[in-house]
Amino acid sequence: MNQNRWLQLWHARRADAAAMSIIVLFFVLIFCWVPLSGRFFIAGDAFVYSYPLRTVAWDAIRQGSLPLWTPLIMSGYPLLSMSQLGLGYPLTWGYLFLPGYWAEQIYVLAPYLLAPAFTYAYAREINRSRTAALLAGFAYGYGGMMASALANNGMLTNAEMWLPLMLIGIERARTKTLMPCLLLAGGAYTMSVLTGIGQGFVYVAMVAISYGLFISIGSAWRWIGERSRSPQKRLGWRQWRPLFVAVGAIIMAVGLAAFQILETLRAARRSVRSVLSYETFSEGSFSFLVAWKSLVTPLYLETDVTTYTPPLALCLAVLGIAAALRGKQSDRRVFFWLATAVAAWVMILGSYTPLYRLVYHIPALNRFRVPSRHTFEWTFAVGVLAAYGWDSIRKIASPLRSSHRLPRDQETIAGIFLLMLCVVVGWYWWAATGKAAPPGARFLTGQPESLYILWKGIFTLLVLAATWQSWRVAARGWRTALLTATLMVACFVEPFILISRWWFPPAKTAERITLVSPVTQFLQHYAPEQNRVYTCVQVFSEESSLPRFDAHNLSMLHGLHNVAGYEPLLLERYSRALGNINLDTVNPRPGFAPDATLFTSQSHVLSMLNTTFLVALSNPAAVSGPLIEKDGISFTATNISVGVTAGATAMLDGASAEGDTLVLVSSLAHSPAEIEGSTIAKLRLFTVDNRVIERDLRAGADTAEWAHERADVRVGVRHSLAPVFESWPGDADNSFQAHTYWTRIPLDERLRLSRVEIINLSSNASLAIWKATLFDSATKHSTPLSAFRIDPKQWQTVYSKDNVLILRNNRVLPRLWLVAEAEAVDGEEALKRIRG
Repeated sequence: MNQNRWLQLWHARRADAAAMSIIVLFFVLIFCWVPLSGRFFIAGDAFVYSYPLRTVAWDAIRQGSLPLWTPLIMSGYPLLSMSQLGLGYPLTWGYLFLPGYWAEQIYVLAPYLLAPAFTYAYAREINRSRTAALLAGFAYGYGGMMASALANNGMLTNAEMWLPLMLIGIERARTKTLMPCLLLAGGAYTMSVLTGIGQGFVYVAMVAISYGLFISIGSAWRWIGERSRSPQKRLGWRQWRPLFVAVGAIIMAVGLAAFQILETLRAARRSVRSVLSYETFSEGSFSFLVAWKSLVTPLYLETDVTTYTPPLALCLAVLGIAAALRGKQSDRRVFFWLATAVAAWVMILGSYTPLYRLVYHIPALNRFRVPSRHTFEWTFAVGVLAAYGWDSIRKIASPLRSSHRLPRDQETIAGIFLLMLCVVVGWYWWAATGKAAPPGARFLTGQPESLYILWKGIFTLLVLAATWQSWRVAARGWRTALLTATLMVACFVEPFILISRWWFPPAKTAERITLVSPVTQFLQHYAPEQNRVYTCVQVFSEESSLPRFDAHNLSMLHGLHNVAGYEPLLLERYSRALGNINLDTVNPRPGFAPDATLFTSQSHVLSMLNTTFLVALSNPAAVSGPLIEKDGISFTATNISVGVTAGATAMLDGASAEGDTLVLVSSLAHSPAEIEGSTIAKLRLFTVDNRVIERDLRAGADTAEWAHERADVRVGVRHSLAPVFESWPGDADNSFQAHTYWTRIPLDERLRLSRVEIINLSSNASLAIWKATLFDSATKHSTPLSAFRIDPKQWQTVYSKDNVLILRNNRVLPRLWLVAEAEAVDGEEALKRIRG
């Protein structure tokens, strides 16, 4: 009896099993190449954030303790509140019994197997054919959200892949027993919530509730299934069951994941992201042109996601919509997915549409930035619409088989020939994108964008021709095989190009992932409990090379206790203490200037945090961001913003760089009384061999009043304009141009610079230094200088190698000490005194 039941089930589902095998084959063909070479897709946030944190958390669990707190980053942080670790999510449990890099690899790649499979299952649930369901699965599973530069961290992809499984539960609630449907939808959404990626599971909930409401109303008005002109008399309980399942699934998931969500909410309320400004909320919006380019030429954009969908899927989606509008498609779900695609496209445009201001006031949505990440809904909706279009074309193609212009065998051969042409063109297209990009190029390919479009156009035309020819094949077996192979090729080539160019280069060997850097080896000689370190370096600076140091979260793997860390929910008070730093605990938050006192004796912050060692680059400006060039001299794109008020002194780090010309970009304020040629500031340049060279900074020759052109200033200013570096509107009415000025100060010899001291000699004028570079006229090499101020009396160099310094804090305090006197002050006063 049981054997007969299994045989019946096999006969009923063997075609679906074959489809699942095709999904597995597709996955293997996309991703097998790098693992076979002994490397792992662990890069970006997966490498510097998830991998070290999960390794430490699961090590604690293996040792029998709960991962509630870690002293290893940010001077101590509530580990359980880091919801993005997904400790309750089953796909992270591989850390219990596998090496961390293998466990992280499973987490990153699982969505590319499960998302197409779940989407296939949903498409079959709404009565799409198997090949149409495969197309939907590939279009979503390898579309612009999933096959993107961002997706190699696995975060949003894991959260969003559970949507189709949740929709199956909602769909079945119309006709089947309620409890299994609720458990299916609730289980799927619980998996999404347990990933801890709030942006992902909130977007999933939005789609699920909307779908449940549509199905409930559609069931009453007979929009779903058979068409009818007359609605049912009322919306009874049975019609509301899909919406009940959608809402119930969300409530169930929130309850099961409460242990994680509540901790995260507590941290979020105290973090630098407790409230997002509209500018932050809308950053990452696509203009219509960028959205279009990301659909057509996704490889040529520096965005974390794209709107890409396979051209075949896009064409079939349009066909499916047209069939529904002409009344040839009885299933009104088409209109739901059309509305979803349109709404997603509008959301992707973000601040480029007036509607996004309204979205900013929706509580659930105004916590998440980067509107372009709504490509999730866009690609899923297009995939489902493409499935409807695929089935619509069957009705068009079927009559053509009865009137063959060619013998049946020749129809099949023609289909095979066109399919092979698609494969050949796809291969050469992929190879063409492998041309190396020139140094400093913005994109990861040296192929011109116009050639990319040409290759894509030829490939798309061949795919459409092969699809049409395959539909004309009379033999059912050959027709199914050719159609399946064609849609696989159509959905394979461009995602493979994108993944191979974005993902393959940063893939790492196990040896690279576990390598201990020389700096870490040095620091491991000191007890971490008494010697906290501060890796004041860029978080991704060593990812693509052999590491000189282990930055931020990576230092956790080797037991170091770090002041730095990389965490989106960085506590605001901690950020303020370190000079309003951003989530990387090094760079300032938008709108804040760098803290020039943190490494001086004026500030007690690092000493009170038991910071014994500071890890920094000899020239921090060298990796602080992109560069700009003017007349062959390079400067940091961001301003160093060093202000020197009247009578004050400021310092620039010389970085031990070599050069013979100091180039400064500056401006004056409150300086109309300064006469032409008067000395505004004395520059004292200290060399590494303890020599001092002095130069003057003069009004009218080297610098000038920033508002020199303003009407009330121009009539009384006593010095002329210095050479202008940059200009911009001086006020909202653009009534005058504001300027910064630049000067080249010859040093008369080639020297190695230790530091630059700037002494403002004016009694009224304030001097601002915006950029500084040491230029070598012989080699044409520029070394941008920074305002990275270190008090040499407090910080002693104990390690210097490969442009990396380790400095020891001579005033470090233990983590606990006794005091003879105490004073009660509020938090703001305490922070002010600690920061000096």
